[in-house]
Amino acid sequence: MEAKIVCTCADSYNAYMSHWNKVNFDFSYLADITKQDFNISGIKYNKQLIRDTFNFTGEVSKAHYWNSFGNRDIIWFYAHLRMLYYYHFNREFDYYWFFDDDVTIDNWDVFFNSFKNNDADFFSYYVFKNTDTETQNKIPYIDKKTTSQHMWFERFPGDGDKLPDYITEKFGSFFPIVRLSNPALKLLHELLFDGIYGYSEGFVPTILNYHGFKLDTIFNNTSKSKYFDDDIVNVKHKHSKIHWSWI
Repeated sequence: MEAKIVCTCADSYNAYMSHWNKVNFDFSYLADITKQDFNISGIKYNKQLIRDTFNFTGEVSKAHYWNSFGNRDIIWFYAHLRMLYYYHFNREFDYYWFFDDDVTIDNWDVFFNSFKNNDADFFSYYVFKNTDTETQNKIPYIDKKTTSQHMWFERFPGDGDKLPDYITEKFGSFFPIVRLSNPALKLLHELLFDGIYGYSEGFVPTILNYHGFKLDTIFNNTSKSKYFDDDIVNVKHKHSKIHWSWI
C-alpha cells in the first residue's frame, strides 16, 4: 500500500489547490499551521507539535550555510520531521509519497505506474553523491554542470548537523517530491529520538545509505528520468522544470 501526502501551508494552499482538486487519486493533506491555521481537511502540525511529539529540542544553527540569513525554522530546515510526523500516526503503509503543494504533474497515472515495481527505500526529485562516494550506482556524482559543484558537500554536513563522524559517504537531494519506504521512515524515526538528525536534503539519503538502504533518483544528471517521458508526464516545481544545473 502507498500513502500519498501533499505538504501545504496557508501561504501556498490557495495558489495550488485547483491543481490538487483535479487529480485522480486519493491523497492526504499534511498542513503546516505554524504561521496560520486555515480551513483544510487532513493532518495539521506546527513547530510545537513537532517538538512535543519527538521530544525535539534542536534549533537551526545560524552558522549553517543554508541558514545564512538566520531565518530558517525547524520545519523548513528539517523537512523530514513533517514526514515523520505523518508516519508517527500512520505506520501501516509500505511506501509514503510526499509532494510539496507547488509540484504539478500532467499525467499522474504514468508517473505512479513508472515506480510501481521500484523497491528503492528513498528517492526524490534529484539525488546525487559526493565524488569520493562509491556506493549506490544508480545515483549520479555531483559535477561541474551543477551550480554548487563541489561546494554542496563543503556545506553539508554543516554546523548543527548531528551526523556521526564515522559516516564518510555523502549524498544530497532535492525534496519537492520524496518517496520513503516504511523501514526507512522507521529508522529515521528511531534516530530522531536518539538525537541524530541534520539538514534533511543531505542527512536523509546519507544516513539511509550508511544503514544499507537502497537509493534512487527520479531525474538524473541529464535532467531526464529513466522511468518516464517527461514531455508526457511534465513534472514542474513552482511552474518550472528544474534542471540538473540548478543544484
